[in-house]
Amino acid sequence: MAILLILIALVGLILLLVDPNNLRISLVKGALFFSILVLGLTEILGYFNFLNYNNLIITWGMIDAALLYFIVKRKSINIISIVLNKTKVAIKTFNSWEKFLLGFSVFIVLGILVQGLIYPTNNWDSMAYHMPRVIHWIQNESLAHYRTTVYPQLNSPPLAECIILNLNLLAGNDYFSNTVQLFYLVASAIALSSVSKQLGLSRFGQLLTSFILVCIPEVILLSSSAHTEIVVSFFMIAGIYYLIKTIGEPSLINFVLLGCFFGMAAASKATFYIYIAPFVVAWGMFQLYLIIFKKEKLRWLHYILLILSFVVLNVGHYSRNYQLTGSVFATSESLHYYYVNEEHSVKMMISNITRNISSQFGFPKIAPIADKTTRKLHKLINSDPDNLKTTTHDYRVDPLATHENNGSNIYHMILVLLSIVWVLISIKKLNPLLTVYWIAIILSFLLFCFYLKWQPWAKLHAPFFIFYSIVLAHFLMKTLKSKILFSIAIFGFVCYATAILLFNWSRPIITYPPFTSKIKITDNRYKKYFSRFIRYHKDYKIVSNQIASHNLKSIGLLFGDYDMEYQLFLNPYRNNIKSFHINSHEICEQIPMQEKLDCIVSTKYEHLIEFRGEKYYNVTKGNDGYLYLFLKKRF
Repeated sequence: MAILLILIALVGLILLLVDPNNLRISLVKGALFFSILVLGLTEILGYFNFLNYNNLIITWGMIDAALLYFIVKRKSINIISIVLNKTKVAIKTFNSWEKFLLGFSVFIVLGILVQGLIYPTNNWDSMAYHMPRVIHWIQNESLAHYRTTVYPQLNSPPLAECIILNLNLLAGNDYFSNTVQLFYLVASAIALSSVSKQLGLSRFGQLLTSFILVCIPEVILLSSSAHTEIVVSFFMIAGIYYLIKTIGEPSLINFVLLGCFFGMAAASKATFYIYIAPFVVAWGMFQLYLIIFKKEKLRWLHYILLILSFVVLNVGHYSRNYQLTGSVFATSESLHYYYVNEEHSVKMMISNITRNISSQFGFPKIAPIADKTTRKLHKLINSDPDNLKTTTHDYRVDPLATHENNGSNIYHMILVLLSIVWVLISIKKLNPLLTVYWIAIILSFLLFCFYLKWQPWAKLHAPFFIFYSIVLAHFLMKTLKSKILFSIAIFGFVCYATAILLFNWSRPIITYPPFTSKIKITDNRYKKYFSRFIRYHKDYKIVSNQIASHNLKSIGLLFGDYDMEYQLFLNPYRNNIKSFHINSHEICEQIPMQEKLDCIVSTKYEHLIEFRGEKYYNVTKGNDGYLYLFLKKRF
């Protein structure tokens, strides 16, 4: 299988970088350089319009050959036995609790892996922009912007989808799309345990940190999807590690690595800028302290290379955005006001904080109480929870939030609230570095509430809970001295995590409506794309089958501003079909349209469509109102 070429490259990089005395950070670096390699390769091939299956085979083959040459030359293969022996020795020293925490974490990861292979990614975001942009890039053999009605296909950072593109194009299918988030979940657990070590947690505390992270319900749900929250979280965590490391070891390489990790975070998801800001400000203030009061020399080269490494990794995406919109972030006034708060006040902050917290209580019987309580608080402060200046959607707490878009983390949230009280009471006794870390996390959440309007998508809170896993681990170890109480707390994590894994609403291992969708493991793969919106399945299947049966190659799309596109084509990785958006978002409407089309696919019912002097007739009038196919002649 051609996909093995990528796996060989990943393993080869790790072998060349691995340090048996610092295994975890070696793996973190390996994940970084592998990610940079995929992004750089995709950008370069795309720049020359060479982004296709044959060129990927050749390029990855050359990379593997080079890596194998250096592995043989440096005898890096011998390190495997050293690492395995050290790992075995370390595990033998684990107590029963440590073995259980590690073992259950592995169980959850393996469960997610199986789930992600059985089910395709099937949330609306993935069908509307994560996966369609991959198809358009493959069709165009380039990452260049194109006409589309779904603007996030263009302005969203490209890293995760670039990795998906390489995996899927080499594999010839999308079976491995969900492994991207899972890969970075494992990497995040490794990186976060390293940060917890920097903050003074014991080995048990480091394992507990990773265990808490893996048990976060939203993280479990996201890790078998094509979203990007776990990807960006890994690079932020690793960046935080190097923020701390550069304080004690201000070497040039550490500054460059810091810039690379943050650069890759920016290439993953735009919320990076919000979540990481307090950490960078704290680090910057300490750097100024060292320069002004400790009279340390100003390391100009270090700072320049840090910034340069950040920019270089994003120059491709930034330049495409700038050419299209005049902004490196490709924002528009309408997009700005859709997401960004239009008023700022104490009331607004209380409103956004309480609504974001209440979103984490999406659990039967509890969700209505959380909703009612939040509305009463808004009434008390004379604030409207549905205020359009601070809200993107009507406020509500999802009564059954067990899917990745707004999965609730009620158990973790309760512990977070309790830990905040405990930290405030015992803050003078805490490790100063851990205190600064905790303050930065709280400020990142407050900044999130201050800058962004309230949205129902609880997935956006995932980095907060991931960061906070370290604080929760410390909190549980310090407060639950009783073995019985500690066991009960761990039992809560285990039960909740297992339930979320088994009863994932979109990708259930055990189908149990209404707690899951009606989709089953035994259903055919195409039907599984529609687990959350099964009513669309019939129309999409009819249209995609007709496209295949009539051998239609040039397809015009008349879609709304956020319609599902990915399920339109059967096996898009091994055909020469090209799709073009006839209508488009206002920002990309200047991009030329395709001159000739074989057919038109529209989400609106019409008898016929006239396009550039030709008539296209609706041949699927019996469809249910979600998708229609228009051909040049009646069949």
